[in-house]
Amino acid sequence: MTTMTSGIKVARLAHVGLRARDVSKQAEFYTARWGLEPIDEHGQEVFLRADGPDHHVLTLHAGDEAGLDHFAFEVADPDDIERAADILANQGVEIVVEPTQDLEPGVKKAIRFKDPEGNIVELVAGVDQVTDAYGDRDVKPTALNHVVLHAQDRARLETFYGGTLGFKLSDTLVDFMTFWRCNANHHSIAFMSVHGDQRGLNHAAFDVPDWQALMRGVFFLGEHGVRRRWGPGRHLAGNNLFSYYYDPEGNVVEYTTEVQQITNADYVPPVRPNIPDQWGSRPPIAPA
Repeated sequence: MTTMTSGIKVARLAHVGLRARDVSKQAEFYTARWGLEPIDEHGQEVFLRADGPDHHVLTLHAGDEAGLDHFAFEVADPDDIERAADILANQGVEIVVEPTQDLEPGVKKAIRFKDPEGNIVELVAGVDQVTDAYGDRDVKPTALNHVVLHAQDRARLETFYGGTLGFKLSDTLVDFMTFWRCNANHHSIAFMSVHGDQRGLNHAAFDVPDWQALMRGVFFLGEHGVRRRWGPGRHLAGNNLFSYYYDPEGNVVEYTTEVQQITNADYVPPVRPNIPDQWGSRPPIAPA
């Protein structure tokens, strides 16, 4: 697939925001079970960090319905936010929040806008780096690795992210999914073709340090009765180990590790068969 050159260059995935009917219950799950740590509160929002330097990787927002609130990518410099605003406006993209320094704690500047399917995308610059000690956890996620979106019109999303935001195609699973990168990480975002009215987030994936940490997560989440959706296994696209779970409000979250890193400038994105797990398992057709 050919993509156009863009003036917006996304550096990396920064965080994901979820709407929560019960913010306290969700925060307890992501702290006591998933392994994150609260770092800030702002109005009816809770901010949680991973065992890495970034101020936060997950935000919880009070709402009447559960699901995706937004996801955020970091750009290199605060000036890039203003430049992005100009580019987006020239392309007729709906800007939800104009460039501001007051959107959320932990970032110097941000802007929010809608992608072609109405998902709210945030660009941030100047993410605060935290050096405070991390608390004891069964498993300590280190970062947010990727988000996967349901796609009503996958080609339209690909054109937007590959063109306007400068992502590069990493992988294709036949005519079902495409995986896109903004740095060496195999994918920071992916699009899954769906039929019907599914929209928004399919899942959000959090890095853990290694396969031992992932298996500890499988054990401890099982011990605490957290409902597993799929896994453990190893994906074909990205070659990463995975295990998926439901949070208390039905969002799907993943532990992952050993994600492929693409450093070859001559890399050619493959088209692969629809094999979701090299170990042979298939994902559930629908939530149980």
